[in-house]
Amino acid sequence: MSNFIKLTSMIINISKVSAIEIHASKYCIHVTDDKFSGLWLFTSGVLNSNKDKQIEVCKEEHPIDYKNLTEWINKIN
Repeated sequence: MSNFIKLTSMIINISKVSAIEIHASKYCIHVTDDKFSGLWLFTSGVLNSNKDKQIEVCKEEHPIDYKNLTEWINKIN
């Protein structure tokens, strides 16, 4: 099985995918962002993480990507 999902305009590393929501005519791919920011002063501080990014693949707007992602998901079963 491939370690990447290839779309028309991007390649996604599946180790960064936290979830894929399956809807009637679209997929929502949630990709984790492991970048942190913060401020430390001596022993106190704040640490923030960025929110997950979401990539939508719609059947009508991205038919080739939708088909490829459907085939990739079906191979998992």
